[in-house]
Amino acid sequence: MLRGVVGRIKWQYYECAAIEGYTVSRNKRGVWSLTATVVMSDAFKMAQAPLTFVATHAKGEWRWPILTMTHNRDTYQLTATLGPPENRNR
Repeated sequence: MLRGVVGRIKWQYYECAAIEGYTVSRNKRGVWSLTATVVMSDAFKMAQAPLTFVATHAKGEWRWPILTMTHNRDTYQLTATLGPPENRNR
């Protein structure tokens, strides 16, 4: 399980959403999931594909492709199923 404060959702090089507070986990079957609080989003960009969840850390960032996603605009909560993390040297 990975917990963090700052993250974002990107569509290509565009920022779709800003995240403050997230949890990324992987279940026993190897399925990755994300729960997060959205503080800013662009509805048009969030409807595009492919989207990527980006979590920053001290030496760079981790990236996961978003496979499915639900975003409750009333509670600001987002849940998503993620693909395996991208292999990046950052």
